[in-house]
Amino acid sequence: MAANFWVSSHATHWILDRRRLDEAMKEDLEYVDIATLTKIKLWYYNLIGKICKRLQFRQQVVATAIVYFKRFYTKNSMRSTDPSLVAATCIYLACKIEECPQHIKHIIVDIKVVLADHGGFDYDTSKVAEFEFYLLEELEFYLIVYHPYRDLTIIAKDLRLEESNLQAAWFVINDSFRTDVCLLYAPHMIALAALYIICVVHADRFKDHANSNNSIVGDGNSGSSGSNNNMNEDSASMSSISHNTHSNPHLHAQLHSMASKKGISSHGHGHHHHPHHNTPQVEGHGINNRNMVQWFADLNVEMDEIIEITQEILSLYTIWKDYDEKNVPAMIHQLRRPTRLITSQNQNTKSEHQELLGQQQHHQKEEGELEHHHHHHHQEQLDQRHYQHSQSDPSAQSLI
Repeated sequence: MAANFWVSSHATHWILDRRRLDEAMKEDLEYVDIATLTKIKLWYYNLIGKICKRLQFRQQVVATAIVYFKRFYTKNSMRSTDPSLVAATCIYLACKIEECPQHIKHIIVDIKVVLADHGGFDYDTSKVAEFEFYLLEELEFYLIVYHPYRDLTIIAKDLRLEESNLQAAWFVINDSFRTDVCLLYAPHMIALAALYIICVVHADRFKDHANSNNSIVGDGNSGSSGSNNNMNEDSASMSSISHNTHSNPHLHAQLHSMASKKGISSHGHGHHHHPHHNTPQVEGHGINNRNMVQWFADLNVEMDEIIEITQEILSLYTIWKDYDEKNVPAMIHQLRRPTRLITSQNQNTKSEHQELLGQQQHHQKEEGELEHHHHHHHQEQLDQRHYQHSQSDPSAQSLI
């Protein structure tokens, strides 16, 4: 693995833009809407998490398998492939790359058990092994994945972050793998966004006696619990995050203000950025006697990206509010049905097509009438010439 993220294949080949992701979803969105497609993807991310939990894999393996799954579907549609086969193969490949070897038979046995009530899993070891080569080709053989966990650990050490706050931020990173931020942003930015979310979530508990509008102070209480091995159980409290991030606007406003004043980009710098001290000091205290607004402002990173990542994760929590796994199999069936989804865009396209077809038919009718007129006129000219010729030729008159 490259020591510097910015020279790794992850940074040079697998940090994408939203246009690429939108293009990849185009075929699937002809059959389901974006909300349905997102819930289908959530179902398969959870499937990977369940299989890895049954096999007692480390969180690193879960994260890598999901990243492979996401990368594969930047080049393929879910409709044209079987995501359960892709998920099983991604888990198998992630085990190898993360040095957590597992026999392929064990993975297939567990996925058959999990999918027993969801259509089953009809593939054997040879099919998964065969698909592994196709997966490697689609990943362009760039298999190194940097995750935010390492960066979060470094940041936590720098901040002397309490275990409960570190664990809560860790859970937010787990949640982030259900979004596309791992395809769009560097891992250290995701780690910073996770810490930012935790600051906002606990803003009502952070008190600053000097200036209540300019700082947040941590009391060390997290509200999240569990082990770091399963994405289903190790998720942040979405109700708490969703409520507090919208009900505490002070940190949002201050970070936007700091970002506009700084205008500093993170591109081209190292994997972890240490604070600089060019920004005027803001009064107050923060986590472990630090002012977190000032701490974020002093980082040599693009603050707008942190806010974008935060908004992406918050949008996930919004979808989770009405997410029910029991409804997803019907959504998958809808994705695979032969009938396209009728959208306003499709209706407009259909209307435009019908209008164009009508214009073509009208044009063809006019051409037919014009051709008939020309033919009739040509026939009259021939009859006229034949009459004139018969009048001038005595032999023709005798025949008549």
